[in-house]
Amino acid sequence: MASATFVTSAVVDNTTNDPLDLLITLEVTPGSVASNKQVLLYAKASLDNTNYQSGPESGTTATDEPNLTLIGALPCNTNSTLQRGVFSVSGAFGGALPPYLKFVIKNETGAALAGSGNALKVAEVTGEVV
Repeated sequence: MASATFVTSAVVDNTTNDPLDLLITLEVTPGSVASNKQVLLYAKASLDNTNYQSGPESGTTATDEPNLTLIGALPCNTNSTLQRGVFSVSGAFGGALPPYLKFVIKNETGAALAGSGNALKVAEVTGEVV
């Protein structure tokens, strides 16, 4: 993934298990970092799995980037070293998860990310109401 580009995950469907939150693990290995030295994690929400909030999903056009919901920033200060961060999603949406989400990653490290070993992992946080 080149620097200053966006990439989007598959849809995460929260309607089946109704999780209280999602914990996202983002793993990336940058090249020789410069610039902002970070990878940004955003979300795009949908109520119907058809109409998602505006914002880029791929490429380098950042015009509508402010329309995305920021989940967090993963600092990448060390060259060629795996960086890993865990982020909670529900707080970015006022404590309630939207029914459907896509996650958008923006590489701001100033270098391309490694060709393999990068990952976005989703874990549901569930609970029982008594």
